[in-house]
Amino acid sequence: MKALDTAKTAPLSLQFRTSFIGLTILAGLSVGVARVVTSLYAVHIQASELQLGLIAAAQSIGLLIMALPVGVLVQRFGSLRIFSLGSVFAAVLYSVQPWFNSAWYLLLITALVSFVLPMRFVAIHSVFLSHLRALGPTKAGWFRGSHMLGFFLIAPSLGAWTLQILGYQWAFVAVAILFVLAIGLAPFCFKHSAEQTAQAAFAWRDLVAPLKLLQTQPQLRTICSLEFLSNSANSYFGFFIVVIAIQQFAFEASLAVMLLTVQGLVFVGSVFSLGALAEILGYYKFYLISLLLISAGLLSLSLAQSAFWLWPASLSLGLGLGMVHIANFMSFAKVGEQTSMHQISPLLALVGPAGGLLGGLAGAALGHSIGLQNLFGPIALAFFAMTLFIFKSLSFQEFLQQDADPTLQRQEP
Repeated sequence: MKALDTAKTAPLSLQFRTSFIGLTILAGLSVGVARVVTSLYAVHIQASELQLGLIAAAQSIGLLIMALPVGVLVQRFGSLRIFSLGSVFAAVLYSVQPWFNSAWYLLLITALVSFVLPMRFVAIHSVFLSHLRALGPTKAGWFRGSHMLGFFLIAPSLGAWTLQILGYQWAFVAVAILFVLAIGLAPFCFKHSAEQTAQAAFAWRDLVAPLKLLQTQPQLRTICSLEFLSNSANSYFGFFIVVIAIQQFAFEASLAVMLLTVQGLVFVGSVFSLGALAEILGYYKFYLISLLLISAGLLSLSLAQSAFWLWPASLSLGLGLGMVHIANFMSFAKVGEQTSMHQISPLLALVGPAGGLLGGLAGAALGHSIGLQNLFGPIALAFFAMTLFIFKSLSFQEFLQQDADPTLQRQEP
């Protein structure tokens, strides 16, 4: 633990910062391109609606199951080793994907990949959260934004271009190569974090330790609730806004996709640029503003009678979600400093995908009976309730206003 504390306070070298930004872009890019290629390949082989739904769900199932076990592995063996193993396993799986033109085979490979991706996510989160205080909110936004830049903005175009040039068989090989390339940058990033602990016999309490933190840390429960809701809203918007725009507002497919692009641009842009504003306003006000923006955006989406209102609503939603993302990561890091960063990282990898899965399942289960557009309303009410809770919660306000430990003050390079 002493080594980890030293890692938090040591100035970060230019080599680390550039390597970590490159790694996060490449990590986001590899997963993003893989999802694009997988989705288009499923349509290409004429997967049924049931198979398409199962393939979409399979992308998250392993993340939920493996998030906590991988947290234990990172603590025992170190981020570098686990990240590298996860990258190799994913590369192997994607390289054998073209062997059979079967939707059920694609489902199997997609599910298996979802079990190894947490080895990359949790490792990166552990290093990122360990250095968050040294980075400060502004630089932290650049580090997080770089991952989203690769996943949301570069990956769709690169995935489509890869398919056009290489075709489906070699496109999966190209995805495998992207996963392997990340291993080359990993040593420059993970050598700064001495997370590996002395080898000890496995104990089940190590596996459930992050969940026990939720019992003893009320502020962590609040932050996890915010993360869960944010991912649910983002997932629901991402899954269904194109369908809503086409079916209910007569959008052309290309114009409907632009709603996703606008929301993604604003989301990524806010993560890149608003970290300093959070420090100026204070995280209590920053949270309230972000939650009100999300609530307003979701409510506008549910009530919109004209296509025009979809655009400002999407912008408001993207801005609010980006602001919550900034505040949540700083809050997760603060709890990690007070408890154990190794237990926070798997929680973060667990809560986000769980919320994302709920967003997709809500639309699938209730969209036909309630209406896809109308479901934005209950999600908006959940955010309004969360806004009121934070507004009235003196304990959470005090937590957000706590001064950082003097040993963890931001280091300027």
